[in-house]
Amino acid sequence: MSIDGAKELAAKVLTDEALAKQINDAKTETEFDAIVAKLGYTAKADEFKAAFKEAQEKQPISDDQLDQAAGGVKDPIIVERPMY
Repeated sequence: MSIDGAKELAAKVLTDEALAKQINDAKTETEFDAIVAKLGYTAKADEFKAAFKEAQEKQPISDDQLDQAAGGVKDPIIVERPMY
């Protein structure tokens, strides 16, 4: 897969909680490859990780994140997205 395909998958993972869970459930690169292939992609884990990191950095900051940065957080639990 080209990096463009990995970027497409990464962008989709950022907006689809069910897809993010499927990707996050992968314990090994082999499991990741199988899950991604089942979804119709052929991205390798390292391509996806790089594309996902880039997509996260470009994602706009939410109001909740701004509140936390401004000291308005009541619950310090931070949920991170999967890395592959």
